[in-house]
Amino acid sequence: MRTERTFALITTTLGLLAPVALAQDYGDGRADGDAIRDSSEATVRLVGFAGGAWRTLNSDGHTSIPVSSFANQQFYTIGQVEVDSGATDTVEAGWWEIALPTERFVQVVFRSENGGQFVPFNAKLNGQTVQAYTYEMGGDGDGIDFLPWVTSVLWDELTVSYSSDGGQTVYSDPTIHDPIGASAWDGTDSEHLGLAFPGDGVNWMQVTYKFEAIPAPASAVALLVPGGLLLRRRR
Repeated sequence: MRTERTFALITTTLGLLAPVALAQDYGDGRADGDAIRDSSEATVRLVGFAGGAWRTLNSDGHTSIPVSSFANQQFYTIGQVEVDSGATDTVEAGWWEIALPTERFVQVVFRSENGGQFVPFNAKLNGQTVQAYTYEMGGDGDGIDFLPWVTSVLWDELTVSYSSDGGQTVYSDPTIHDPIGASAWDGTDSEHLGLAFPGDGVNWMQVTYKFEAIPAPASAVALLVPGGLLLRRRR
């Protein structure tokens, strides 16, 4: 779904999720209270805008990556970035859920295997200059699988952070992409909202989605007990 987004300054809340805060213990993301299936896989890829269209950059194209956890982050190869001048560094990607007491996030990280920049200056695809590049998650329709208790999902915010030293020093896109009033989310993203540029030295990119998981309504069957009426939510 494509919706118009307004832009705001980076907030302190999302700043807590930057790599400088990774030492904090958010817990193992694969636990009770999570909204995403343990078996969930989603495809990811890097794309460049060249010749008026978005084109695949990584040699493996849409690559299916299983969810891991914040405490045990797993990365998988998605191929080398291939431009007309030749292949650059191999790119790895991983993703996980962060379930905090009052907020939920999905983080997706892309990184180069040997520290090379993703896209060199003046890179071309089929003779067309790459003007900008970004990522997709579930761009082929294979997105995040949510647990049965989740009846709908709202995408609240998106922040994209970049690094040229493998995530040690990080800067964020100067905007937060903030859907107006939140928007329904099917666990995919091919909106190309966070842009980087050839020759910028970026070799690490972190995408953070803030989302709401809406549970199933309470059971319509009331459980009568002495002293009151209790509703038991179906699990």
